[in-house]
Amino acid sequence: MSYDFKDVKINREFRYSLGKEITTGKCYLSFPVRNSYVDYIEYYELSLEQLNIFMKNEEELLDFLDKCKRRKKDELMAFFPIAPIRGYPT
Repeated sequence: MSYDFKDVKINREFRYSLGKEITTGKCYLSFPVRNSYVDYIEYYELSLEQLNIFMKNEEELLDFLDKCKRRKKDELMAFFPIAPIRGYPT
């Protein structure tokens, strides 16, 4: 299956994007990470309700983003890295 990610909001200051994956219709929060081998993007699944809230309330979004970056929301990760070493937010 191929994926088609469409960002609806990008924030360069806090380095995140919100969007919708067109093929599945799922919403996401993503941010860049890096390990000693590669840079990549981690995607966290959101409900449509969460996406709408985060579009309007950046304070709530940043709190959720912080939890994701501290690996407190790993159950919402859309894809787990193949490598045994997870990256850290850049």
